[in-house]
Amino acid sequence: MNKRLPFEVLADGSLVLTLDEACIQSTAKHAHRELTIALLEGRVASPAMEVPLNLLERFLTTTDFAALRTEHPELAGHNPCCVRLYGYDGSAVRWEVVS
Repeated sequence: MNKRLPFEVLADGSLVLTLDEACIQSTAKHAHRELTIALLEGRVASPAMEVPLNLLERFLTTTDFAALRTEHPELAGHNPCCVRLYGYDGSAVRWEVVS
């Protein structure tokens, strides 16, 4: 049985994270881990995943998740929502709640 991944990579290299029970930080960590494993196992093409993997890495290392969850309780988990990460240009990662 295939488990459903907590993310989707879009054609433009952005990511949509699906938050269910887990918060934005845990979901981003899980997506990063799954993408890394898929690359190491050769299940996905390396060039195609470089942008989303870098996007996740930058998001995880530059975001104050405690402040983000405080300002945006919908990202704290327990409320299903989807969050799109985009705009990685070497420094900035932007996000938006999407339906």
